[in-house]
Amino acid sequence: MANNYRRRVALFLISALLVPAAVLAQAPRIKDEGWSELLPPGEGRQLVADSCVGCHNLKVVVSGRKTRAEWAKSVNDMIQRGAQLFSDEIDPITTYLTKTFPPELARSVNVNTAMREDLEKLPNLKPEIAARILEARGKASSFKNSEELRQALGMEKADFEKFQYLLRYND
Repeated sequence: MANNYRRRVALFLISALLVPAAVLAQAPRIKDEGWSELLPPGEGRQLVADSCVGCHNLKVVVSGRKTRAEWAKSVNDMIQRGAQLFSDEIDPITTYLTKTFPPELARSVNVNTAMREDLEKLPNLKPEIAARILEARGKASSFKNSEELRQALGMEKADFEKFQYLLRYND
C-alpha cells in the first residue's frame, strides 16, 4: 500500500512538471526573421538574443538608438513586463545595447533597396564595398540573408561582421 501511494505521488509530481512544459512548448513563438543577424558580436550579445525574443523579435532592439539611461529604462521595463533575467545579466545587457546601438549610430538600411549614398553613410562600410553590394544586387536581384550577401561579395566573415548589423534584408 505504501508503494502504491508513493507511485501515485511520483506520477502526480511528474505530470505536474510535464503539463506546464507541454503548454509552453505549444505557445506561439516569436519569429526571428533574421533580425538576430543584425546583432554584432560583443559581450552580452547572446544574453540579448536569448532574453529579448521571448516577447518580440529583435527588430525592436536593432531599430533602437538610445543612451545608457534609456536602454536601462527599457531593460527594466521588460523585466516589469515579465522578462526573466537574473540580476547579474542586467548590466551586461544594458552595456551591450549602449555600445552597440547608441543614439548617434546610423539606422540600418535594406540592402535590397538602398541607394549607394545610403550604404556609404554606414560606419565601417567603405565606398568600394557599397559599389560591390550594388553590383552583386544587380546580378542576384535581392538577398534573403547576410550569408547570401557575404558569399556574393566574397568576403571573410570577420570583415563582413564589421557592418553586417546595419544591413537588413526585409522591412
